[in-house]
Amino acid sequence: MESMHVSLILIGISVLYPRTGALHKLDQPVLFGPSVAIERSVVDFHCEIPGIEETLPVQYELYVETNQNKSIGMYSSLSGNKATFPLVIKTQHDGRLICKASGHNNTDIESSFSEGLDLKVIVPVEGVRIISHPSSNDVWEGQTLTLQCKKTKGTYVSYNWLLDERPVEMAYDRTDDTLIIHRLSARNTGHYMCVASNRFNDTMIFNSSSVVLSVQVKEYVSKPEISVEVEKLKDGRFKAVILCRSEKGTPLITFSLLNNTDIIATETSDRTSALFSVPLELNRYMGHVRCNASNEGNWVLSEPADLTVESVGGAVTVTPISHTERDFQVVGLDLRCKVERGTSPFYSWFLNNSRLEGRGGFYAVTWSDNSVLMLSVGQDSAGFYHCEASDRFDNSTSIRSPRMHINKEVLNRVSPVVVVVVFTCFAVLNVALMACCIYGVVLRRRYSGKYSLINQRRKMEIAVKQEDEEEEEDDDYLMLEGYEEDVVLADRMSDSAAEDEDESVDETLLYEGAVSK
Repeated sequence: MESMHVSLILIGISVLYPRTGALHKLDQPVLFGPSVAIERSVVDFHCEIPGIEETLPVQYELYVETNQNKSIGMYSSLSGNKATFPLVIKTQHDGRLICKASGHNNTDIESSFSEGLDLKVIVPVEGVRIISHPSSNDVWEGQTLTLQCKKTKGTYVSYNWLLDERPVEMAYDRTDDTLIIHRLSARNTGHYMCVASNRFNDTMIFNSSSVVLSVQVKEYVSKPEISVEVEKLKDGRFKAVILCRSEKGTPLITFSLLNNTDIIATETSDRTSALFSVPLELNRYMGHVRCNASNEGNWVLSEPADLTVESVGGAVTVTPISHTERDFQVVGLDLRCKVERGTSPFYSWFLNNSRLEGRGGFYAVTWSDNSVLMLSVGQDSAGFYHCEASDRFDNSTSIRSPRMHINKEVLNRVSPVVVVVVFTCFAVLNVALMACCIYGVVLRRRYSGKYSLINQRRKMEIAVKQEDEEEEEDDDYLMLEGYEEDVVLADRMSDSAAEDEDESVDETLLYEGAVSK
């Protein structure tokens, strides 16, 4: 140990006060060894100067590049052999290692350094847990939740997140050990787990899983819907049962019933609905009510509901709608019952004074208020039908419709009135057609005479116009012909004058000849 301390002192002195008159500089050493190692394992690293003289003693030292003031291994080579550093791996060894070669107890030899060797120190991951910001017990939709995976030990760790034991596939922001969820909604509710892992040379894999963290995203209450049902009390009076119900919302939810702006009643519920009862008088204006729902400072108001309830009254009518086949035979009927007035009517159907309920072999009572009776026309369905209308909340009194006789033969029989109407329409159509034909003939003759005179007049005008054009052409022709005759006459006159002149010349010549003789 003392020799080691002495060597270190000498090295320090040589570094601080280098000799300018060094006689020899060592070649660059070569450092080799594993690039990955597990913490607390023993690993050998080697360093040598290729081709060094065996008689030259060399001091080799091993450093972490980031801390060259402290060597992590030392070896003295006195006969040219390579240096071996058996190293117990620690976390501080993680990084780049370098080897320094210098003369052994010889300050005249200049030191040299190897290239760096990168070493990853694998510390098996342990002690993983999840930290939530804000607390997972108090998160509301629309907020941002940050989950961080913390570990007590581990290097070169990768993280995977599970939601309800399935890999998280939603588009979250991830940064190493952190999962950030923006704009929370109900779909983000569940059990989260962080799984941290690292490995050594693909032969050893270390995993550590966190405890499950339950995240319950609380929902703001939605706009409530309001419905009113009327109930009859034992003493003969009536009350309105008002249901306020929201589609979503995390309890506790406070529901309030308002008449205009006045609060009638308030209830805090651990459900998404609440019931209120209000005394009611039939056939009297009772105003409108609204329902207000709130949680976590959020409040929403329903649409207004009318509390005025009118009991059934007036006439009850049955309207048939037939269903026919290709041969126009009636095979089915829909009977629709309607009372003249009433807020909540309920209907009952009867065949030959026997009540029809639900479904039977040839009928079906449909719609929520039983206002429609669907029939299959046949022998079984023949008879007298009627319906009765009563209040849904009070069937002690009812109003009855007139009876309607339904029979397949009667339905498919053509009545004399229909025959008369059809033939009358056919006759009227024929008469109208004949009248149109006669009127067309007369109109044609009238217009043909009128148009014939017009045509004759037009023809005369055209003929006169044509004659005028022909006369103008004749005048032009005559003028041209007269001009041509004048030209011919002038030519003839010039020719005769020339002949006369020739004859006079001949005569003069003859006269002169005779005189000379």
